[in-house]
Amino acid sequence: MATPQVRACLFDMDGLLLDTETIYSEVTNKILEPFNKTFPMETKLKMMGRDVRTATEILLADLQLPMTFEEYDQQATALKKEYFRKTAMMPGAARLIEHLVNHGVPIAVATSSAKSMFLAKTESHRALFDLFGTNVTCGDDPEVARSKPAPDIFLTAMRRLDSGLQAADCLVFEDAENGVDAASNACMHSVWVQDTRFTAPGQGASAAHGATERITTLLEFDPTKYGLPPFEH
Repeated sequence: MATPQVRACLFDMDGLLLDTETIYSEVTNKILEPFNKTFPMETKLKMMGRDVRTATEILLADLQLPMTFEEYDQQATALKKEYFRKTAMMPGAARLIEHLVNHGVPIAVATSSAKSMFLAKTESHRALFDLFGTNVTCGDDPEVARSKPAPDIFLTAMRRLDSGLQAADCLVFEDAENGVDAASNACMHSVWVQDTRFTAPGQGASAAHGATERITTLLEFDPTKYGLPPFEH
């Protein structure tokens, strides 16, 4: 099989570049405390990678919470802005971003997070995210008509990055299944970085969900498989 000749890389953010999934669980469990409920993994897996409204509606339905989306979102937004200040980078994320920038490979963020949440989550890592420049497309962007697993956000990010790019030129990095589906729907190559902390039974190496490759951390990524410059060390 020929090596893909990737010209640009598109990155999801939550759970891929930033370890926000643990914080989402903290926030959710905090809100669930008065109802004597805890956040089940089965529900979390269904929510991961989705836009805020869709994810929240899944939660409210699964746990049969007597709250409207607006009521839940108001509490969650306040807690997230507080908790996200302690967000850590995922292993290998900084190394990969800096490597691609140093070798002149165009990069972009394509996140389901709203712009205000993107800014809150990246506050402690501003220097690193500044390497993306203006190449950040968020879930509340008016040009993104449909959320993942629709391909809209990746296609929008690609067009903004370089009008000469084609889908086959792009490599998407995702941690969520519906994000991988979005990359497949965009006809782009994709690396599924599966966080084993959030893995359903049977969701192992054989369940690649259409990804070009499955790894469990960005530290395992080999750029040369995609025609990209090798790591120096």
